[in-house]
Amino acid sequence: MQKLHFGKIIINQHLHFLLLILLSFSFAIVNGQEYEIKNGVNIQASYYNRGVVNMGWDLMEAYPEIEAVRIEIEPYRSAQARTWIREAQDKNYQVIATYHNSQQLGSNKIEDLIEAAKWWRNNYNVLSSNSPFIINIMNEWGNHSITPEEYAAAYNEVIPIIREVYDGPLIVDVPGFGQATKIAADAFALFHDKKIIFSVHIYTSAFNVEKNRWLNEADLSYLATAGAKCMVGEFCDAGRGGADWCSLVDYCYQNNWPIFGWAWNGDGGTMNMIEPHWRNQPLATSFNPTPLMDRIINKLAGVPCFTQANKNCTNELIGSPCNDNNAYTINDRYNENCHCTGNFTNFLQTANTESSLFIYPNPIGNNSQLFIEFIKISQQGQVSIYNSLGVLIYSFTKRTTDQNIIIDASLFENGLYWVVFQSGEKNQITKAFIK
Repeated sequence: MQKLHFGKIIINQHLHFLLLILLSFSFAIVNGQEYEIKNGVNIQASYYNRGVVNMGWDLMEAYPEIEAVRIEIEPYRSAQARTWIREAQDKNYQVIATYHNSQQLGSNKIEDLIEAAKWWRNNYNVLSSNSPFIINIMNEWGNHSITPEEYAAAYNEVIPIIREVYDGPLIVDVPGFGQATKIAADAFALFHDKKIIFSVHIYTSAFNVEKNRWLNEADLSYLATAGAKCMVGEFCDAGRGGADWCSLVDYCYQNNWPIFGWAWNGDGGTMNMIEPHWRNQPLATSFNPTPLMDRIINKLAGVPCFTQANKNCTNELIGSPCNDNNAYTINDRYNENCHCTGNFTNFLQTANTESSLFIYPNPIGNNSQLFIEFIKISQQGQVSIYNSLGVLIYSFTKRTTDQNIIIDASLFENGLYWVVFQSGEKNQITKAFIK
């Protein structure tokens, strides 16, 4: 069960009947020991120098926000993984270990998942000889095309294999490279073993294939309402795409999901928190933080998006274009790639930006229609759409029976718009979208 701590999930393995009564005192027991899932970072040490690398623990200790590590283990690195896990535990870091087969990412083949489960059955006791750790069954198994029934059936077959050696909570990656939250949510009721935690992976490229738009808060909210415990197994702002990674991670942090930044070291590209890269100097005796360090540490500490403006555009007005070489260069309060200070229409100054108002596609791009869904709004009210200067562009009345509406996208010129829902004298619910 989940207990509300900042960035932590607490899971009870036993005495389920007591949990129904004592929910607020729930805790995790892994092979006889208590566990809380804490915030931390990912480590991919399998790729370089046969896995013999200097982890850089001395530098990590300078960042108390890092309390846990999620270590990715290629199937042929079990011997080295024992050293990584022992070193982390000796440094008092909580360990999550995930089976990672770089040739099988996004696979829908149940044989690959069974292979992972058997690997855990064969290796867990040796890997945990120093101290127990939490198992993440397999990194990014299942793609966007798998059905909820297929997804649940596969895990129902493999989880009993792991249970032969491990009775703790199991982390299960959401399919679609950690992005297809609806599939996982719809599958949860079909899981026989409920001691699982769904793990999402949040990047700027995170995409909802079913709805043909970037991942947004509604996708995370839908997963949470399925009843499963949730966490962010990976997050980072590097790469191209239109998903608002920063606000999505904020949403997860505020809802007490543990979060793990990508990556301390070992990423195959440029998403390393420290340098030198193990590709170049696997046995370096000292490391320095990269520019990514502060961005990851701030999220682990719960620092919300955009507490500081971009000094390069301090005189730009909110709603105007920003020259930051990003595909979506509208200056708003939520786009991390172009956040500037400036004047903003007072009428739209509201902190009430609930996920119950769901707008897509966002940005509209070349689409001819804009969809607005009322996820948790059942009452009648007025819906108004304003541009960034506060000029009313479109308005209509939402009836109590309306669950969604479709608007002709040609009504809007390129720019930033705000959808405001107001019912009676209640505070408005506000969401932004971009054309």
